[in-house]
Amino acid sequence: MFSRSLRSFCQICKKSYASRQWTVSSHNCTAKNIVHPILNHQTCILENTLKSLFVPLCSFSTTELLHKGKGEGTIHEGDEEEEDNGEYKSHDISQILDGDVLCESDEYKQVLQEEFHYDGSHHSLLVIHPAIRWGPEKPLLTTPELQLSEACALVHSLPKWRVADTKIIKVKSHQNFIFMKGQFEELTTQVKSYTNISAVFVNVDILKVNQVAMLQGAWQYPVFDRYTLVLHIFKEYAKSREAKLQIALAEIPYIRGRLEQINEGGHDHLTGKTHYIVSGGFRFTYIQKRHALISERERRLKGELEKVRQQREILRHNRIKLHFPTVAVVGYTNCGKTTLIKALSEDDSLTPEDRLFATLDVTVHQALLKNLKVLLFDTVGFISNIPSCLMEAFSATLEDALIADVILHVRDSSHPDFVNQDENVISILEKLLPEEKLKNILVVNNKCDLLRRDIIDELSSNLNISAVMGTGLDALKDRLEQAIIKNTGRMKKTFRIPAVGGEHLSWLYKNSTVLSITDGEDGQSYLVETIIDTAAYGKFKHLFSVNKRKH
Repeated sequence: MFSRSLRSFCQICKKSYASRQWTVSSHNCTAKNIVHPILNHQTCILENTLKSLFVPLCSFSTTELLHKGKGEGTIHEGDEEEEDNGEYKSHDISQILDGDVLCESDEYKQVLQEEFHYDGSHHSLLVIHPAIRWGPEKPLLTTPELQLSEACALVHSLPKWRVADTKIIKVKSHQNFIFMKGQFEELTTQVKSYTNISAVFVNVDILKVNQVAMLQGAWQYPVFDRYTLVLHIFKEYAKSREAKLQIALAEIPYIRGRLEQINEGGHDHLTGKTHYIVSGGFRFTYIQKRHALISERERRLKGELEKVRQQREILRHNRIKLHFPTVAVVGYTNCGKTTLIKALSEDDSLTPEDRLFATLDVTVHQALLKNLKVLLFDTVGFISNIPSCLMEAFSATLEDALIADVILHVRDSSHPDFVNQDENVISILEKLLPEEKLKNILVVNNKCDLLRRDIIDELSSNLNISAVMGTGLDALKDRLEQAIIKNTGRMKKTFRIPAVGGEHLSWLYKNSTVLSITDGEDGQSYLVETIIDTAAYGKFKHLFSVNKRKH
């Protein structure tokens, strides 16, 4: 963690830096360095020429730039509320209840700044991929180079963010402190030698609080993991209120996990001391205060998302009444889902983008297959090495997709990490879908126009298409229609109806898909071929006389 300014008191023990007694006996201060007895490491006070850097101070300081003026996030004397015994005053939780749930209190903004570095900066990143050498954690279907490439693609998804350099470091595990002592010392020397970086991205799913504290303290740069970087992408591109609510909810498990690690003494390995937080009452006050803050926010966010769920339930009920079959289009991020939906629906308003997580909201589009009209659901893309709690925050969005009549799994067959991406999506779907749904997934290989003919022939028996070129779309429509008929209990039925009156034909047009109409042999009737679901078929039988139809 980092300081927001050169504070006049320590954020752990609350003692004043101005105190001569404190300077000599407690913290061993010098003109340029402060050694905290709990952290047992120095905190450098940077010169004005290093304004863009961050300074490690105490575990609970926020991550903001040094030397900012008042009103720009600097903590000045008197800004913090403090009791004589060194504990924080209790804050009235009702202060954050006013206004929109997406409006964050100043205190909560401070929490977000500490954990996610939401400061609007456009970073130049050193990307480090810790590649596991062996053991159960080692991925078998991909390579360190491909994993590093995806990490760089995540960075490039953010506007004006860039990759300054990359490194692959072979490690035993992502647990503990990741890097061995010699590796870490060498890496620290290399990081400090860079003059063109402003942050470091360690390509692991989620760093523990003690790992972040150690890395940021040694490197003096903000450190991102995949969780925090993906949240930056989501926050950058979220447009709808629903997406913003889900992103805000996704922040909660990350912050709560940090608090639990602190409460369990998760920092002890940094110093070898029995307790990381030892000031009288501060540990309890800090943890309880933060837990109350995030619990209240979580309650309000879930309440808002429950309203969203209810609204979706109403829309879903209306679609069911209209007998619209539904198709959920799922797949790894940037596999071409939106491009395929645009090709099937001929919806010119769709604007697919060639970047990760271009879609954050589930959108619905009507398409005509060979005969059936269907609703296509565009969904949030999946990605590997992301904690499940991040995807769970989007459960309200995925709800419609998971109960769709057909799940269409789109694969990017041109991607070099194609097999690993496929396995990742399947593993996520296995957690989300019941077994009967898993058996009815339709798989399609997209972007085949980017492959050589011999490679296409080696692909599995799944459909091979190009959404951009339109190749294979007719075959896909046929397969989708067959799957819908099978999964929804629809059936092909031919009705003999009177040639006069028109009541029967009007009803069939309204409640079924009419495939063809031919004259009956007697010249007084029509033969109407339809695709009709079980409920509508029963209703037709109930409404019209048996001797007036053939089925």
